Parts: sequence; C-alpha cells; structure tokens
Amino acid sequence: MNIFCNKEVLINQIQKVQIANIKSTLPILNNILLETKDGYLITFGTDMDISIKYKRKIDYQKDGAVILPIKKLINIINSLSKEVKIDVDENIKVNISSEKFSSHLIGIKKEEYPLFPEVNWKISFNLPLETLLYILKKTYFSASQDETFIPYCGILMILEERKVILISTDGHRLSYIKKDIDIDKNIKVIIPIKTIQEVMRVFKGMEDEIKISLTDKEICFEQENLCLISRQLEGDFPDYNKIIPMEGLIELSLDRENFNSCVKRVSLMADEKRSFIKFNLKKNLLLISTFAQEVGDAKEEIDVKYSGKEIEIAFNPKYIIDVLRVMEDTEIIFGITEQANKGIIRQKGEDFLYVLMPMRI
Repeated sequence: MNIFCNKEVLINQIQKVQIANIKSTLPILNNILLETKDGYLITFGTDMDISIKYKRKIDYQKDGAVILPIKKLINIINSLSKEVKIDVDENIKVNISSEKFSSHLIGIKKEEYPLFPEVNWKISFNLPLETLLYILKKTYFSASQDETFIPYCGILMILEERKVILISTDGHRLSYIKKDIDIDKNIKVIIPIKTIQEVMRVFKGMEDEIKISLTDKEICFEQENLCLISRQLEGDFPDYNKIIPMEGLIELSLDRENFNSCVKRVSLMADEKRSFIKFNLKKNLLLISTFAQEVGDAKEEIDVKYSGKEIEIAFNPKYIIDVLRVMEDTEIIFGITEQANKGIIRQKGEDFLYVLMPMRI
C-alpha cells in the first residue's frame, strides 16, 4: 500500500471518520482502517454504535489495508508540509514521510478491526441535505445527555402527511420543528444525539440530497462517497403534545439580539449552583432579574406591548441562550402561559416551537 497525497485532503479524509468520545474499553476502536481499493482511498472508523466510511479517488500504486491509531496519525500528518507519503510493507510496518521527515508506526492487520455493517435496508428516502442540517440544528441541543431515561437522549423523527417533524426534550425544555417534504411515507424513529452530532459534523459543507435508510434497529445517512450507520434508540418517546401549550398564551414580540443580550447580562449575577432568572410581566414592561445570596443582584427592563395582569415566572437562562443562538430572525416571539407554568419561544412564519419549563425559586 503506497499513498502520496496532499496533507489537507488526507487530514479531511481521516477526520471524517474520527468518532468523538468513544466510551468503549476495546483499544482497537481508538484506531481507524485505511484501505486502498478500486482506485479509492477508504477510511473507516467505529465505536460499535456508529460506523462511518468515507472514500475518495486518489492515485496510488498498490492495493492494501492497515489499522493505525487515529490521534497519533492526525498529529503526525498535521505537523508535516503539503505533501504526505504513506508506505505500508508486508509486515504492516508503516512509513509516514514528507520532504526530509520520516517516521514509522507499527500497524495492525485489517482482520483485527470490526467489519463495516452490511445491512438489508427496509425503507429508504431522500431529503435535501440543507433541510436536514437545518432542522437538526434547531433541535439537537434540547436532547438530554443523561442516560437515565434513554429516549430523552435522542431526537424523535416523524414522517407523515408529506411532512418531516423533529422533536427533542431533556424534561426541562422541548424543541419542535416541522417542514413540508415531497415524501409520502409514515416513519417514526428515535435517533441518538451522538449520531445527530456526527451527522451534523461529517456532512457539514456538503450539498445535494442525503439518502436515509432504516431497519427496525439501524439508521443510515449516505451520500455517494460517505456513509454513516448507527443504531436507533429503543423505548417510548414522551408525548410531546401534552407538553406543548395549545391555549392561554401571552405572547410578546421582542428583538432577538436585544433579548439575548439582556438575558446574558442579567445571568452574570445568577447563583452558580442554581442558575435562574425571573421574568416579571407588567403593563408595557418585561422586567428580567436575578439575585444570589452573598453575591448580589441584577435587573434589566424591556419595553413591551402588554396590558394584562402581572405575571412572574423563572427560567434557566442557559436554556434561553441556547435557542436564541440557533434562531435567525431579527424579531422573535416570547410567550408565557397565563398560569405561569410554561414559556415558549418561536419565530414568525415557521413551524418551530421551543417550550420552557419554569424553575421554582
């Protein structure tokens, strides 16, 4: 196996299949497979839950394969100049060189690495990649990282009535988005949050459509030369319709950047252990405030159009900042239920809704 390749091309090829935060105790999973075959350089990485394979047309002299430690490989290549040469001999000894630099790594035989999954897919459909990445961006941050309740650790994807719906929740907040699509299928699947993050990473900057395939237990995201296969999450996703407030909402139109800045400034004085900010809605005024014993307090006012009864509610400021970060419109809608038991943030003209559960203070 002999490769002579541009440094940036090679790094991109390797990093595409580098899966983050591998928790397995199997040392082999800290490596990746490099293979030259049929005119392609193929890289493959896995953590046994997610498998990613990427191939690229390159010039090389000989078919072959080797397993190498991914972090060491990236560090070496990153330190080199523009062109990198990788030679693998019959004893799986790897020489990595560039100009006057030369290093040797002890490789591992291909047979020691897990196989890329071969799956008979039951259902397949295509989505515009831009649409998929957009709706993932609007929902991924609301999923839970706590594995106590597994379905919370993913995004529920529903296809029905020529629409795609994504919902995520960690029990404290919920993100919901719906988009029209030209696909007449009925599908419901929970995708692990780690898979979502890898999809957003590896397909970032790409164009055209993405093919999504399913069995009862696996899901695949694929373009021509890039394939990601993951397990699905099992269990029952919470009934999101019971969480979304359908009536009794008081809604305020706010400037997104100004609202975001106010929340950030006031939250600087929030208690570090139990971070909260209060919202007092009065006649034509929204007062945002917080206090922390032995530290101090802060408050800021926003002029609004409101003439109803006074309402007070508290939220975790991080949850507000998280959603405002992924919104684009200059003007957003901030809402509070009349019973002061939930809050919402949404954009005009889009089926996107963010629900906040209040904090007790």
